[in-house]
Amino acid sequence: MNTATKTKKSQEPANWLTRPQVEIEKEKHFSADAVIDAYFRGKKHGFEENKKILLELFSDNLKQAKNICEEFFSTLKENRVNCSFVSLRATDVMNFDAIFVVPEKKFLTPDFDAIYKMALEKKKDVNTRTFKLYFSFMPLTSSLDEGRMLADGFILTYGKK
Repeated sequence: MNTATKTKKSQEPANWLTRPQVEIEKEKHFSADAVIDAYFRGKKHGFEENKKILLELFSDNLKQAKNICEEFFSTLKENRVNCSFVSLRATDVMNFDAIFVVPEKKFLTPDFDAIYKMALEKKKDVNTRTFKLYFSFMPLTSSLDEGRMLADGFILTYGKK
């Protein structure tokens, strides 16, 4: 038996055994075309896996952002701020912006600061390393241009009748 097939002794604890190393004859040289082909197959596989992971992360984060906006929309209602609607946009896989459109009279009152504090607390509770939701508020006025909001990427709307 040659030395390559003998069991190698190591400094492992007594209850662990090292299996014998068996050498397998392998092709010693590969053509340049085979190496390049293997590289591109690996690169494509890695890209497809990353795409799946990012799509799953985005889907989960979008669902979470929608749920949080719906909850906060209800919270506003409970605090006698009848939010007209909320618009949501994704700026990337992990970052989302929400604009809550509230009655102008409520928006201009000094006690609206409590709503900002609630939003800040909610943001602290829900934001993680892989998910960020930013809250903004806007008064409902006759000059509100929803077309511009859409152009800015706020493509999802909740609460609008």
